Amino acid sequence: MGTVEMRIDVPDGKEDEFRRLVEEIAKFYRRRKRLIELVEELKGSIETEKSWKDLRIEAYEHDTG
Repeated sequence: MGTVEMRIDVPDGKEDEFRRLVEEIAKFYRRRKRLIELVEELKGSIETEKSWKDLRIEAYEHDTG
């Protein structure tokens, strides 16, 4: 896994909040491939009226909060 360093100007006092936000986005991107794999494994084993696309959207929204 690679490392990215960035310098970004943010309003005074918002540094920690911005850092947490960026870390949460990075956490999602590290996990997204595995989440998609898990959802694909479940495909066909769940009885529901919703389409597969709707289930993936809900899973994404649940994970991103």
